[in-house]
Amino acid sequence: MGKGSLREKKERQEQIIDCLRSEEYWTSSRLCEHLEISYRTLMRDLAELKESGVPIISDKGRGGGISIIGRWGLNNLQLSNSDVITLLTSLAITEAINSPLLVENINSIKNRISSAFPIEQQQIISKVRKRIFTGVHASEKALQSYTTPNKNVLADLTDSFFNLTKIKIKYKSAAGEITERLIEPQLLCLVFPIWYFVSWDELRKAERLFRIDRIISTTKTNLIFKLRKKGKLIEGSKELFKNI
Repeated sequence: MGKGSLREKKERQEQIIDCLRSEEYWTSSRLCEHLEISYRTLMRDLAELKESGVPIISDKGRGGGISIIGRWGLNNLQLSNSDVITLLTSLAITEAINSPLLVENINSIKNRISSAFPIEQQQIISKVRKRIFTGVHASEKALQSYTTPNKNVLADLTDSFFNLTKIKIKYKSAAGEITERLIEPQLLCLVFPIWYFVSWDELRKAERLFRIDRIISTTKTNLIFKLRKKGKLIEGSKELFKNI
């Protein structure tokens, strides 16, 4: 296949992703007509996109439905996984501040925001909200070594956290040791302004706390994990948070 063909395929696959992001649901026949491609070409492109990690869901058959995970509807506003987590985190922070002026209407706001999403999304968002925690301000010692997290790392971690998929990370410890880990990001915790993931670490076979700004790079996987018992994770993380 020549360079031109490869470039055309890349552009075509980008167009497929743009279409799927623009609307909640497409039929394969409509996509083929819109992009002026054959059904066989569309299926081949979708298979390659899925293999590369794009979260596409498709039903079999020419009339089957095709959608992409990670676009969330709030009336006409489209939100990504990262946007949803930002929204939920903002609400959690507002609750943590415990200001009478803000807290008075927070439950009403949460309920109204939640009800604006489709039912199936409400259930997922409710579960995600229970995995986000906020705490007090970080210590002066922690702040001295804090740096702005890598945006690409943040995007990968957010998707992994949201979609319950394991993720490979290259991590630099406080002592400067660099290791590669395969982790399950179970809980997201803010000790302002530093974000941490309470994760199950495959290398250590135990719960570990990872500071997001110390994660050098990430590699997404399609390995699904199950949430562990929250009680154990929170109790275990108390020890992990002692030296923060």
